[in-house]
Amino acid sequence: MEESTGVELAPYEPRALPARAPDAAALASLLAELVDELPALPPETPGDRYGVRPITRAWLRHMKSHQTRRSYWRGLSLWLSYCGWHRVDPLGARLADVKDWIADLEPGSPATYNARLAAVSAWYGELIDNRVHDDNPARLVARNKRDPTESLTRALTRDELVALLGYVRARAARLNSEAALRDRAILEIMATTGVRSGAILHARLGHDGDLGIDQGHRILRYVNKGGRRKKADILGEAQTALDNYLRARSDRERLPAGELDGWLFATGTGKPLTQRDLANLLHNAARGAGLDAPEDVVPHSLRHSVGFLGYENGVALEDLSDLLGHESVATTLIYVRRTRRRQTTQLLADLTSGETPQTPAPQETGRHLRIVQEG
Repeated sequence: MEESTGVELAPYEPRALPARAPDAAALASLLAELVDELPALPPETPGDRYGVRPITRAWLRHMKSHQTRRSYWRGLSLWLSYCGWHRVDPLGARLADVKDWIADLEPGSPATYNARLAAVSAWYGELIDNRVHDDNPARLVARNKRDPTESLTRALTRDELVALLGYVRARAARLNSEAALRDRAILEIMATTGVRSGAILHARLGHDGDLGIDQGHRILRYVNKGGRRKKADILGEAQTALDNYLRARSDRERLPAGELDGWLFATGTGKPLTQRDLANLLHNAARGAGLDAPEDVVPHSLRHSVGFLGYENGVALEDLSDLLGHESVATTLIYVRRTRRRQTTQLLADLTSGETPQTPAPQETGRHLRIVQEG
């Protein structure tokens, strides 16, 4: 049985360093407190000055510029917050983990984007120099002139998403194993709700769990990036897939579905899935479905696909923004900017060729993303 203590309810929210540098004693005290709060790092061993946390404190304390210290602290703490929430061991992280973290960050200027990467890369460099670690997974992520108004994450087309879901549906039907049914349920839910991977990884069963019923269908309760409690409707194929998975799990545990406890999506031994498990699931499904460049399909791709396909099929931006939990429609626009640009280019291409322009579908309120329910 899973222990119920210590369950995270929301991602770690790092505190900011003060704008002006404290005196040396106050800075040392503050850094000791802040570094102790960092998630995902191994606990400190008393008397060990070469552990990850002591090295991190010393690295921050001895920076010549306090502004650099503030910037590096912000970047590092955001990275470790991601690692803690997605169950990624930062000392075992890979390039794919860093790319997924970058994709999950709120849009910012190219300078901010590069500063986050520079902080994480510099931290790993410090660990390597002190023989605490032997790899820097951030070193190969390109520092580029990122356009803050356009996402770099790959979104799937309608045909690609149908192929992806068709593959996991066929695999679940063929194997009929708990793991295959679980994998299908995860992708069906992510493809229809647009929830981030954290909602999947941290969902729990039980009396006070995250599954509920509203107006005759299942809902998933989760915490968004701002720490607010949200609800996602589980409809159509997603509800069918979830019911099939819970039925298989009930059979294995010999309990009614209403009495199941622990992590909603877990291994056969009850351990929670990790971000790497989700990444592997997406890569394998994309490869099995025959998608081009399957390595570019990441968990965040499904969230972007919801925005992209929803907009292309006439869902109003305000409705998409609400579905995706964005604070502002401006953020949702980032998901669909490429579509809007392509639609404009197509319109001009039709005009110059003498053909009747293909105008975008009218924006309708409350339209459901029916595409992901098709087989």
